[in-house]
Amino acid sequence: MPFDPAAMGWKPFDDPALPQVMTRHWEREEGEGFAYGFETGAGQANGLGVVHGGILATYIDHTMGRVARRAAGDVPVATIQLDLHYLSPARPGFFIEARGIVVRRTMSVIFLRGALTSQGTDVLTASGIWKILGRR
Repeated sequence: MPFDPAAMGWKPFDDPALPQVMTRHWEREEGEGFAYGFETGAGQANGLGVVHGGILATYIDHTMGRVARRAAGDVPVATIQLDLHYLSPARPGFFIEARGIVVRRTMSVIFLRGALTSQGTDVLTASGIWKILGRR
């Protein structure tokens, strides 16, 4: 039986900031924060038949940026540094969950950790720093 995000409390949302190849975005409240997710398909696979590492990198960067923006009071932020650790292949056709947490916040930067999971297995972990840009 295919995974049904809506049955598990996920709500769809549109995110025009992500490339077209990354479709079907979902979010779910978890405690004081949110988890994000996306459905994968064959169009996101690399030559080895697994979800391309660039797709995974884009999604964790975007997710952690959303978390940083919330932590900054909903003002624009920008990635300064993003360190990635690929742990396990992500298979096309499976749902990927993304989470980020704030480790530390200063007046000008936010430090975060994040992870992507699929089928209960971590496929990528990340740490990074986001610059708080302020209101435009």
